[in-house]
Amino acid sequence: MKTMITGVRPTGSITLANYIGGIKGFVEQQYKYNSLIFIADIHGLTTYIDPKEIRNNILDITAMYMACGIDINNTALFMQSDVLEHCNLGFLMSFQCSVGELSRMTQFKSKKQQLGKNEKDMGLFIYPTLMAADILLYDAEIVPVGADQRQHIEKTRDFGERFNNIYGNTFKLPEYQIPKIGAKIMNLQDPTIKMSKSAPKDDKGTIFMLDDIEITRKKIMSACTDSDGKVYYDEENKPGISNLISLICVVNNITIEEANEKYKDYNYKDFKIEVADSVCNFIKEIQDKFYQYRNDEKYLKEILTNGANKARVYASKKMKFVKEKVGLSI
Repeated sequence: MKTMITGVRPTGSITLANYIGGIKGFVEQQYKYNSLIFIADIHGLTTYIDPKEIRNNILDITAMYMACGIDINNTALFMQSDVLEHCNLGFLMSFQCSVGELSRMTQFKSKKQQLGKNEKDMGLFIYPTLMAADILLYDAEIVPVGADQRQHIEKTRDFGERFNNIYGNTFKLPEYQIPKIGAKIMNLQDPTIKMSKSAPKDDKGTIFMLDDIEITRKKIMSACTDSDGKVYYDEENKPGISNLISLICVVNNITIEEANEKYKDYNYKDFKIEVADSVCNFIKEIQDKFYQYRNDEKYLKEILTNGANKARVYASKKMKFVKEKVGLSI
């Protein structure tokens, strides 16, 4: 059986875009693959965050994935730091790349601009080598991602291929899987930028999965549109309306073509009401399940411990093989 893996940093709050770009596809396909989800707590340390907040976020994410439909009887859900082979292989992956190519990574360049003058950027710089290890360690063939993560998966393939060329066939090379609808959900107030989990909680353009439902409704009703007045999907000329169409398509499980036909006679206000009702009902169901799980921290910690034990079986076996390949095993 092929392996599918995904990871999420315990920073910020999970958004509807995170659900659409990664969680939804993973949940729908988890029984087709050997499925693993890791909470990327080491990646989360690239910029300072209060340790108490990290611990709280880890439990929030665990509860959120469970609420979204992850089946722990089939899927290993664990903390990255509990499987030390991630870091071991991440260090070896750093030997497969150059300073120049890492400095050209889109996310590194954009996030570096956000750092303060005295903040350290090495963690951001080597982020791709650890991310490559996260995937290659399990010979993952499928990685569900949003469109903005495509470059990271391509770079993972590059590192794995270089290693294979030097030491012989060692790693399987992953393929990214981007959702057909909502590959890149945009900010409701500025549809030229993506909806980000690192946005401040009061950002009016970002829908957080744990937002109060009425706040979510207000954000959708105030979403940026255009002066055309017609509801149809045109990402280039009508980014605001197209973004709202993507949202209602995902939560109602309909195609863009079906949405174009269904809402073609709607004015913008009525269409926004439809989107708000659909999105709020969808999120409310997930929130109800989330709080049931979140109130049982002991159970959540057990899930993470058991998931790490399962993942460690794969990771330790693979790392032993890698050490033999490079001559570190005698």
